[in-house]
Amino acid sequence: MAKLENLKTNLSLPYAKIHPSIDPEGDPNSYSLEKFRLYETRARYYLIGSDRNKKFFRVLKIDRSEPSDLNISEDPVLYSPQEIKNLLQRIAEGNRATGGLNFVAKVFGIVGCIKFLESYYLILVTKRQQIGSICGHAIYSIDESQLITVPHVSVQSDIAHSKTELRYKKLLSSVDLTKDFFYSYTYPIMQSLQKNVLAMGEERMPYDNIFVWNAYLTQAIRSRCSNTIWTIALVHGHFKQIRLSIFGRDFSVTLVSRRSRHFAGTRYLKRGVNDRGRVANDVETEQIILDEEAGSCKGKMSSVVQMRGSIPLFWSQEASRFSPKPDIILQRYDPTYQATKLHFEDLAKRYGNPIIVLNLIKTVEKRPREMMLRREFAHAVGYLNAILSEENQLKFIHWDFHKFAKSKSANVLAVLGAVASEALDLTCFYYSGKPSLVKKRANQLNRTSTGRDASLRDLRGKSGDLVKIGSGSENSNSLTSREREGDLSQQIKTDNCDGDPPRFQSGVLRTNCIDCLDRTNVAQYAYGLAALGRQLHAMGLTDKPKVDPDSSIAAALMDMYQSMGDALAQQYGGSAAHNTVFPERQGKWKATTQSREFLKSIKRYYSNAYTDGEKQDAINLFLGYFQPQEGKPALWELDSDYYLHVSGTGDDLFPDKCVEDNVKPLRVVGKILAPIPSCREDFSRMKLTSFDKLIERTCSSIKN
Repeated sequence: MAKLENLKTNLSLPYAKIHPSIDPEGDPNSYSLEKFRLYETRARYYLIGSDRNKKFFRVLKIDRSEPSDLNISEDPVLYSPQEIKNLLQRIAEGNRATGGLNFVAKVFGIVGCIKFLESYYLILVTKRQQIGSICGHAIYSIDESQLITVPHVSVQSDIAHSKTELRYKKLLSSVDLTKDFFYSYTYPIMQSLQKNVLAMGEERMPYDNIFVWNAYLTQAIRSRCSNTIWTIALVHGHFKQIRLSIFGRDFSVTLVSRRSRHFAGTRYLKRGVNDRGRVANDVETEQIILDEEAGSCKGKMSSVVQMRGSIPLFWSQEASRFSPKPDIILQRYDPTYQATKLHFEDLAKRYGNPIIVLNLIKTVEKRPREMMLRREFAHAVGYLNAILSEENQLKFIHWDFHKFAKSKSANVLAVLGAVASEALDLTCFYYSGKPSLVKKRANQLNRTSTGRDASLRDLRGKSGDLVKIGSGSENSNSLTSREREGDLSQQIKTDNCDGDPPRFQSGVLRTNCIDCLDRTNVAQYAYGLAALGRQLHAMGLTDKPKVDPDSSIAAALMDMYQSMGDALAQQYGGSAAHNTVFPERQGKWKATTQSREFLKSIKRYYSNAYTDGEKQDAINLFLGYFQPQEGKPALWELDSDYYLHVSGTGDDLFPDKCVEDNVKPLRVVGKILAPIPSCREDFSRMKLTSFDKLIERTCSSIKN
């Protein structure tokens, strides 16, 4: 009973600002190191870390006398500014005979360390830029990074200077950390706002999250120090934040796209699904709305999540220098669609049910390419729905985007907006609510004070007055994550019956075309616009749960989704996104648009045919899917990297918690049936008035 009371107290204000601790001595894990200075002697590197305001300091020592081992030791002492100054003077005096103590670089965090054939290297952030904030927590991008060799030159062998070693260094350096990587010291940006609010027992940055790209690179440092205060957790994708105003009331719109590190790579080299159910181009997109007081007692916040990912079948396309549109090859036939099943089980684990699948590929072609995948995907969904219990069944919508867009009277965004609206009715979205009873806080803690690991606790606290609620293991043993979210949201609704109750998202809209770039981006904007209307209405900023598609707010949101689409297309496809819908809405001249699309096609073709191989090698090296070994083939000598992504270290870094541990096992109803054909027709605009009618029209054979 006491525990339930604690839960109510802790979660009655899910929009409380994270209030980092300012008492590092009281809790040694309750602070954040944000500024560092790197010094060197002949025998060691000394990394001096401090909080943002340089009130206290910690020391990390890295041995330089071993040519191929990483020896790191963390000094447990918390130093004052004067004490750290005295310590550095003593180190300088003690090493005067061997060259003294030299300043190397000003640093803002460790991205990780890596070893190729002999030496270890440190990857350090040397310049950063703030690109936004969430509830007072700064979000940064990287402006400059540096690769530093750990062993002193006097102990390095010839291997450290070999051509192979230098090529690996060059390959790693080709991963541009200054483009589309972002991080925060105090906010788990790799997780959605709803997940951060509802997460319990987590007191450190969750590096095992699929959206943390340097999980492998930081593992050695984190395991040796038993904390995460020295490293930063990098997310790859896109981050954009703008401030808008409605009738004098300010709010911010934040768009966060997170690319999964699993089965990651480039367009023609990573297609479909692998044996573990990981799909290529798996990107989660979160749209966050924060009012001007978000994070405080009075503030409100909302977020909605959608995702994209390659069609979860075994298929590929061979990049060709002679054909800009290579044939689509269904590599193998899996009669039980096991990998597809694993993929959708993973989505249910991540987002809950229902899973709504919006498939935008072509239905009819003179030369069958996309239509083969459409047919097989429909068979897969039909087969899975035949063996799934009714509450777990997939909602499958197929709509030929290109066919409809060719019509002169077509309003693509209106159709997609109708689909989005019905999808939102099924999944809802996260809204913090505004409880009727709010406990006033006597002393507001300074939001610029330090705090990394403890800040994860305080996000769930009530205006900073945290009541500790047991360990993560206790919570996971008593309730699965999905059950817990449901129980907590129900409890909060009960407690807020006379206030403005919170809402929670359960389920997700999963959109795909062939590349999950161009058509998908238009559909995701339509979903974002429909969600924005509901979010603003819930927060009391508008009277209607809908945003006028011709308004300036809709135009600003379109710019954000266009920017996101270009970034994701550049990462996966090698050029900005192809798009004719957005330019038409923006009133751009058609001839100019056509010439730009032609140039994008040329750029994408060149990238896919000539540079993607090396880009894929760099990704495999960065993520730890390939680890070089003396006497074994080099990364660039491999015929294929497929096995790396199925059994490689990058995927085994954090063994998967079984789906059964986190979500109720999917119950099989009746006997297993043969694949069922479905989606024989596209739906027309007239049939989009009701989601049930839409499902009936497109997926009747799946439902029946």
